[in-house]
Amino acid sequence: MSARGSVAAIVAVYNGEEFLAAALESVRAQTRPVHEVIVVDDGSTDRSAEIARGFPGVVLIQQHNAGPAAARNRGIAVARSDYLAMLDADDLWPANRTEVMAGLLDADPSLGLVIGNQRLLVEPGAQVPDWVPAGDPEAIPPDQLPKPTGVFMARRETFDAVGLFEESLRHAEDTDFYLRSQDAGVRWGEVPDVVLVRRLHGRNLTNDAAAQRRAMFEVLQRRMRRRRSQ
Repeated sequence: MSARGSVAAIVAVYNGEEFLAAALESVRAQTRPVHEVIVVDDGSTDRSAEIARGFPGVVLIQQHNAGPAAARNRGIAVARSDYLAMLDADDLWPANRTEVMAGLLDADPSLGLVIGNQRLLVEPGAQVPDWVPAGDPEAIPPDQLPKPTGVFMARRETFDAVGLFEESLRHAEDTDFYLRSQDAGVRWGEVPDVVLVRRLHGRNLTNDAAAQRRAMFEVLQRRMRRRRSQ
């Protein structure tokens, strides 16, 4: 029987008081317990820090606003668990997320990263971003949606090999990390399960389609420069 690795949840929050408690409750409700819950408050001016302090066992880190990549990196630096997973404060984890994803990492030590699917939860009256396919957002098959940062779990060693999230990117830092992991030869596993409920509420960073396109172009340029330098 494979050894069971410990799991850390790294929750980045910026003015997320409306949804943070639900996000933390979804971590606490996992069928496979999470060993560390690290909330990184990225310069919030609302009650986010107070809400995080209200959850026993949560480690709260506060920093000046530096963006989601920097917040996640701060959490990674503090975490001591074997497996690391990211959660934005406005999203939710299905109850079996850690069971499914950590279980695959337990079973196959050659995997450096496991990726799953997301489904969308649209708040009443929220604008639906351009990246969402046409139709009812909540009815879109999960395997037809993008793979944001919140749908993967990685071994600590994967971050040692690939590096942290690129803090200069406010968008597409997940794609940049995926491409760097592929270039580093990290072996991926995949589960068909929904491992993230992604909430669309009209204030999501991904609503800025132009910024998303610019960031994606920069990420691809970065990859071309890496390959030319090899």
